[in-house]
Amino acid sequence: MLLRELLVSTPVYEMIGFRKIEVNGIAVDPHEVEHGYLFIYSPEISKLPYEQAVQLAVEQGAVAVCIGQDQDVLPYDVTFIKTYHVDRFISAVARNFYRNPSQSMELVGITGSHGKTTIGWMIKSILDASKEPGVVIGASYCQIGDEICTIHENAIHPFTLNALLHQALYKGIGIGIIECSYTAIVKELLRHVWFDSLIYTDLYTYFQNQKADYHYVEIRRALIDHLKGVNSPIIVNVDDYYADRLKRDSLIGYGICRPCYVNARDIKLTPGGSEFIVITPKGECNIKLRVPGIHNVYNALAVVAWGLSKGMDLTYIQQGLMNFENPLSEDQDSKSNKSVRIYVHNMADINEIENVYQDLKSQDTGKTITLLSIGTQIDDSDYKAIGQTIGNNSECCVIVPDHASQNSMNAAFGIAQHMDDIVISHEMDCYKAIQKAVDTADEGDDILVLYKSTSAT
Repeated sequence: MLLRELLVSTPVYEMIGFRKIEVNGIAVDPHEVEHGYLFIYSPEISKLPYEQAVQLAVEQGAVAVCIGQDQDVLPYDVTFIKTYHVDRFISAVARNFYRNPSQSMELVGITGSHGKTTIGWMIKSILDASKEPGVVIGASYCQIGDEICTIHENAIHPFTLNALLHQALYKGIGIGIIECSYTAIVKELLRHVWFDSLIYTDLYTYFQNQKADYHYVEIRRALIDHLKGVNSPIIVNVDDYYADRLKRDSLIGYGICRPCYVNARDIKLTPGGSEFIVITPKGECNIKLRVPGIHNVYNALAVVAWGLSKGMDLTYIQQGLMNFENPLSEDQDSKSNKSVRIYVHNMADINEIENVYQDLKSQDTGKTITLLSIGTQIDDSDYKAIGQTIGNNSECCVIVPDHASQNSMNAAFGIAQHMDDIVISHEMDCYKAIQKAVDTADEGDDILVLYKSTSAT
């Protein structure tokens, strides 16, 4: 490829030398430079000082060298390119060298704090069920065809990622699944990658403070700018506290505790997996997973939502999920080694709540844990009835108020006052609340999720 073609739409500050020269390859490590290469000097990547790195690259056969705008041009008979942003230059050049493969493939990006790898392999499983070839690329691995390759360096680095996508296209693969970590986004490793859809698993952070949480959410949300069209679907966990910040007309919601596009009902968790009913606008089906834990139920719901947004038949989605086994690791969550049942009920009629509890007691001998989601205003005249019913029938209650609504907070406090002596705890979102309820439950217990109906996403 000619250097002038390679530099199209790259952040070039200044160029000294010829543009009409042939470039055979690109390297950021001077030891990997070969004859006819463009060498890009990055202080973060190179293991040598600037002058030594450039000297070695030229001796190895570099015909062009890219440097930062503040670095001096050295007296070598090669073309020097100055850039005002080395990382963005690397990303743009990698895209150009491999002929912009993300524009020629259908790509789904998966981001969030948990579940990225599992969801990626679940999608691969439903693609296999529908006989559609796909490539899966994670932070340190890739599968093209039947073989999983371990990549010791970062697979999401622009050179590696674009090369893998280019290779997949050459083999006739038209769908790519990419794990998009916080680090990859913030370091702009995905700056010139374009997606057809995005999946947000959750936006839980490790920082535990509002300022850092907000920054984390904003970085994740930046991926939306990488979508190919305004109608590109965004699959989002509506039970996550920060889901409402992803405002867009093309949002497709999945969850358990709030009504949305894809919901799970009558969930049975076992040490070996789970079984539940998936409810979608395209119909219902029973799913049996061979991986345990409530988190994997959420992962499966995300995959169902993505598959339907792609127009896949629900039968193929069901088959792929039921065939799924994580090829990279086994689920070792010891908290999943028990049988727990989860039921979801809309509190549209307050008088029905007592009957729901009685039905549960007639079926099981374990205790009942209640998850109360207060996403909309509840009449203060109902506080006492709801609180007493929950208090009389539950061992404990996890309350999830809408923290953005003072009415919701008042309702949570008013209801809790009437729950007598049961254990009461609070969570900021339903996703963590249901995980807490499962962790609290013993073998054979039931979890009843009570919510007020809101409009579906």
